[in-house]
Amino acid sequence: MSGPAGTTDAAAPDAAPAPRRRKRGMTALVVAGSVLVVFAVLSAVLASRLGESAEYTPPLLSRPVPALTLPNLDGGNVDLAGYDGKVVIVNFFNSWCIPCKEEEPSLIAFHREHADEDDFVMVGIIRDDTVGAVKRWREGRDIGWTLVDDPDGRAAVEFATTGQPETYAVNPDGVIVARHLGRATTRDLERMLAAARGEAVS
Repeated sequence: MSGPAGTTDAAAPDAAPAPRRRKRGMTALVVAGSVLVVFAVLSAVLASRLGESAEYTPPLLSRPVPALTLPNLDGGNVDLAGYDGKVVIVNFFNSWCIPCKEEEPSLIAFHREHADEDDFVMVGIIRDDTVGAVKRWREGRDIGWTLVDDPDGRAAVEFATTGQPETYAVNPDGVIVARHLGRATTRDLERMLAAARGEAVS
């Protein structure tokens, strides 16, 4: 009789914690499930953002172009707010970023198409690079537009840039009317130019 009683007594301590283990297991499952749900939601949001156009409406839009005077790589200075009556395409770039290199043919073709138009100006602003590196990069390339330095990074801050390439369109009244993040195609650039001229954007 002592055997069964002993077994029962021994089993009681082991049996008692069982519900607690099950409770801890259930808690772990609930936490893991919650993490998976949050991850799924964040993944869905990210996927939807990746599917959006690179163009969006930042706070800078519809505001005057920053009044900045930047050194021209060919000498002298460029006043970004001094192009009254002209449409200005401003492109932030550097010599080493892959998207900038991929965008280069579009910029060249776009500038070649509009370079002779009296109301058209295109300015490239160096972002996160050196003047020397950009001058070496420019050699042998059909870069006919104005290139300026941003030695203290103020232009990058004033335009609220997040990287490069980034492109802005300024209308003849000196107001920023369009912004494109990332590599722009010639179609993107044409649409920005049209917006700056107040024309219908297709």
